[in-house]
Amino acid sequence: MEKRVLLAIVISAVFMFAYPHISGWINPPKKTVTVDKGEKSGQPIPEGGYAPIAAAPTIKPAATPQKIKEEIKEEFTRIETPLYIASFTNKGGAITKWELKRHFTPKKDGSRPINLSQTILTKGSLTTSVVINNVSKDLYFKTSNTINATIDLAAGEKKELIYSAVTSEGVIIEKKYIFNAAVYPVEVEITATSAKTNAAGGYAPIGKTVTVINANAAGKDATGYHNGPIINAGKKLIRQKSNDAQMSGSANAAWFGTEDKYFLAVFIPKDNAAVNWTADAGANAASKAALVAPFNLSPGAKVKTAFKAFMGPKEHTLLEAEKAGLEDAIEYGVFSFLAQPSLTALNFFQKYVANYGLAIIILTVIIKIVFYPLTAHSLKSMKEMQKVQPQLLAIREKFKDNKEKLNKEMMELYKRYKINPLGGCLPMVLQIPVFLALYEVLYVAIELRQAPFFLWIMDLSEKDPYYISPILMGATMFLQQKMTPTTADPMQAKIMLFMPVIFTVMFLSFPSGLVIYWLVNNVLSIAQQYYAQRGAVKA
Repeated sequence: MEKRVLLAIVISAVFMFAYPHISGWINPPKKTVTVDKGEKSGQPIPEGGYAPIAAAPTIKPAATPQKIKEEIKEEFTRIETPLYIASFTNKGGAITKWELKRHFTPKKDGSRPINLSQTILTKGSLTTSVVINNVSKDLYFKTSNTINATIDLAAGEKKELIYSAVTSEGVIIEKKYIFNAAVYPVEVEITATSAKTNAAGGYAPIGKTVTVINANAAGKDATGYHNGPIINAGKKLIRQKSNDAQMSGSANAAWFGTEDKYFLAVFIPKDNAAVNWTADAGANAASKAALVAPFNLSPGAKVKTAFKAFMGPKEHTLLEAEKAGLEDAIEYGVFSFLAQPSLTALNFFQKYVANYGLAIIILTVIIKIVFYPLTAHSLKSMKEMQKVQPQLLAIREKFKDNKEKLNKEMMELYKRYKINPLGGCLPMVLQIPVFLALYEVLYVAIELRQAPFFLWIMDLSEKDPYYISPILMGATMFLQQKMTPTTADPMQAKIMLFMPVIFTVMFLSFPSGLVIYWLVNNVLSIAQQYYAQRGAVKA
C-alpha cells in the first residue's frame, strides 16, 4: 500500500481517537452576547381584554426595599399526568417537584424517576413575587382547588390550576396553569388587575426573588456538554459559561432557561409578551435564569402575560413540535447536518424493530449499500496497486536520492496503469463524518439513553461493560487486514497489522452502539471483500 494511503488511514484513526477530546474546540459554544434591555410601549386596556404591557419598565427595587410578608399556612397540590408528577405550593404558586415518569437515574443511583427540581430546576421554580412602587412582596395565593388536593389527568385530558392573591395596593394577581396530559409543556398565564390606584411594577413569574431556575454551576459536565443557562435571542443561541458576566434582555428572547446534556427547562413568551430576562452563570454557585413581567396599571386596567413552560427531555420530535426552535438546544456538534437525519432514521427503524441496537445494524447496512460503489472501487484500486508494487520498489530504489524525480516517476506509473493512489482509503475517510455524527447522536440523543440491546449491553450510550464488542471489533479488523493485499514494504505491513490494536484501544471507551456500528461495518466489509476475491479467482 502506498505511504500516503497509510498516512490517510493513520490520520483518520488519530482524528477519531482525538475527536471526543477536541470536539469542544472544533465546535465551541456560541459566543456570549449581552442583549440590551429594551422597552415596549403600548396602552393598558380595560377590563375584559388583554394587550401587551404598556411602557414596560426595568424593575429596580430600592436599595433597601420594604418587605411585606403574610404568614399563611403552606398548602400543596399534586399534579399527575402520564408524563410527569408535579407538586405545587400556594407559597408563590411555585413548583416544588417535577418528576419525569419515563426517564430514570442510572441503575447505580437506584433507577429512580428523574426529578428536574433536583437538577436543572430548583424548588420554588415558577414562584411568583411582585414589586409594586419599589415595594417587594412574596405572594401567598389562594387556590381554586381543595387544600392538599391531587389532580390526575388521564390521556387526552386538560385541567387547570388557578391561584389568586390581592396585594395591599389593591392589585389582583391571578396565576393559571393549564396542563395537557399528552404533552410536557404547561401553559402559564399571569394576570395583574389594578382595582384602586395607579400601580407600576412587575411580577416575577419564575422566581421568588426574581431568580429562578437553577442548575449546577454553569460550564461543561463530565461528558463535555453544557450545563447552565441557555438563551435563544432571535437568531443567536447563547450558552452561558461560568466565566461569563450576567446577561439580560427584553422580549426579543424567543425562549430561555437552563439545560443539561439530556434535559431542558425553558420558558417561551407568547404573543410577544413584554418580559425582561436575566441569566447568571453562577461561577461559584448555582446557575440561574429569571423572567420578570413588568406592568404599568391605571385603576381598573388589566395586563396578562402568557408563556409556555417546557420542562422535560431533549427528545428531538418533542422539541421540534413546539415550533420555537427548541431542537437547537441539542448539541449535535460540527456534523449536525448528518447527526439529525441519522437520529431520524434510527427512530424510524426503532418503531418497527423495537430495539435501537437492531436499528443501528439496519442503518449500518444501508450506509454500507450507499458506500458500495466506493468500496468496490477501493478494492479494485488496491489490487491494481498490488500489481505494480515491484515497479514502485524499483523506482524508489533508483531515485531514492532524488525526491522530485521519484515523485514524478511514481505519478507517471500511476497514470500509465490508471491507478488512484488514494483510492484504497477513500471509503474509510469518507465514513469518518458519518462515524462522528453517530458518535454525537449516541452521546447526546436522549432517545438512546439507557436503550438496551441484547444480553450484557443494556445501554447503547455507554461503553461495553465487559469490553466484548470492542475486542470482537478489533478481531474483525485484524481479519480484514489479513484479507487485504499486502504491501511489499515490511515496515508498512507491520504498521497496518498494528492498526486493529490501536482501534480496539480507542473503542474501549466509546458508546457500545458506536462499536456495534463499526463491528457490523467490518463484518459486511469482510463479506464484500471475500466475494470480490472469490469472483476474481473465478475470473
